[in-house]
Amino acid sequence: MKGFRKFLGYFQFVAISLLTTAVVVWLAAKLQLVPSDPPLSQNSPSSPTVSTPAPSGDDRSSRPVSPQPDLYENLPSLPQQSSPQPVVPTTVPRVATAPKNFHGHLPYAEDEGSRLVSVGEFVRGTYRRQEYLDQEAATAFNQLLAAATKANLTLQPISGFRSVDDQTELFEKQVQKYGSREAAAKLSAPPGYSEHHTGYAIDISDRDQPEKDLKLAFEKTTAYRWLSANAGNYDFELSFPPNNTQGVSFEPWHWRYIGTQRAAVQFASARS
Repeated sequence: MKGFRKFLGYFQFVAISLLTTAVVVWLAAKLQLVPSDPPLSQNSPSSPTVSTPAPSGDDRSSRPVSPQPDLYENLPSLPQQSSPQPVVPTTVPRVATAPKNFHGHLPYAEDEGSRLVSVGEFVRGTYRRQEYLDQEAATAFNQLLAAATKANLTLQPISGFRSVDDQTELFEKQVQKYGSREAAAKLSAPPGYSEHHTGYAIDISDRDQPEKDLKLAFEKTTAYRWLSANAGNYDFELSFPPNNTQGVSFEPWHWRYIGTQRAAVQFASARS
């Protein structure tokens, strides 16, 4: 009987202890002294990911890596840049604002592309290039070539119309060769100042004497003597004869057409 009472007392003690513990836990939860829900997972969408430095010696490859944000997704789009405008050399203004004289050369405007007509090819070996003049000058030049052929000459155009852009490339090569714009201008017109812009000027050579192309030696040829005597019949004149008033070097190959009012106006300043 004593053993039974002893067991019953022990059972009551355990029951009271468990009940007391349950009451304490319930009161603590009620008073929010312990969390009533399990902690949120690190991968939960509502929990921001915070990267913490790994302890020394830690295997970083086994740790979750926080995704890096797109640094540019919230920035405004950059404005589209417009196409670059052509650069106009400040030392050689366009014709509209060009000085009246640039080392002897006078300003000329480009001819209209719709007025240009082929006057044949410049041929040297396997190289061939079409040359063009204004329609008014082209008719007269073709007549001049026909007359030269009857005189057993083989005249051909070297260079007719040139745009300002073409002249810019040519002139810059001369600057590199002779060291300055002033030195280059003694032998070549700066862009905006070439008679070739007008479509009424042309360089001429003898197809049978390529070694005389664009050289003073052309003055000694039969072709030059014939041109001097006959070009005027087709309203062509030498642009830069010896000791010309513009002070430009003598060019026996360079001729200009003055046979119409439109052509004559182009060279009024040069001829005066």
